[in-house]
Amino acid sequence: MMTQSSGLVEGNVTWKVASETIISLGTARAVLMQLAHPLVAAGVYEHSRFMTDPIGRALQTFQLEQFLMFGNSTQSHHAARTINRLHHHVHGTLKSNAGQYNVGTRYDAHDPALLLWVFATLVDTILLTYPLFIQPLQEEAQERYYQENKQVARMMGIPSHAIPEDLAQLRAYVHSMVYSEQLAATPESRELAQAVLYPPINDVLRPLMHLNQYVTSALLPEPIRQIFDLPWSHKRQQLFDISTATLRTVVPHIPMTLRVLPMTRRLINEQRPA
Repeated sequence: MMTQSSGLVEGNVTWKVASETIISLGTARAVLMQLAHPLVAAGVYEHSRFMTDPIGRALQTFQLEQFLMFGNSTQSHHAARTINRLHHHVHGTLKSNAGQYNVGTRYDAHDPALLLWVFATLVDTILLTYPLFIQPLQEEAQERYYQENKQVARMMGIPSHAIPEDLAQLRAYVHSMVYSEQLAATPESRELAQAVLYPPINDVLRPLMHLNQYVTSALLPEPIRQIFDLPWSHKRQQLFDISTATLRTVVPHIPMTLRVLPMTRRLINEQRPA
């Protein structure tokens, strides 16, 4: 029998979409959108090791997300509890005015509004990058992906009534946030953004960080680019469009054993029927 999963069963869209390694090119996009929220940025800056060990922190987050998305029921709930436990001590007050928030505004990592923004940026980013980098994804499949992941949102502490009912509502929410005064630059968010785009790595790998910055700029909505002063132009957009068109031609012909990370493949295979 198949091991019970977190609600994501074989044949679901989440396994198909989120297992693709190449969509990790959108990770920095999701993170910068999250950090554009002053209260999220304050919590990360003051209570995580993002500034001192960005790679280690990113690896821990990746592993927890893998268990959350692809693990069986025990693994996914353990990952959710671990994430929720790490959030217990993340609370404080804003140190400066930012957007619509005044200095002294309280933040708490368990705030459903902040959790919803983090969740929404992840869904929005994955459903942007998959069609860009791999192949078109029908609206019905995109809707199924969102509906499957609403359970993850609930596990992370977002009340059901606070979760947009369908993908159209989620996209409307993301759009309203991007074009609102709820997102704004702070000194902390700018420092964190630099750590995301240019983590401390061997100089040999430094060109990859420039590629990371380029792809992230391409994927971000224009208001978020402006928040972090990321350059963009029509010429860069044309080059990006050509690059993604090439990827969509090549990636579908690459064997799945090369397109899915070993950890992801192992977790999925453990739940397949014997």
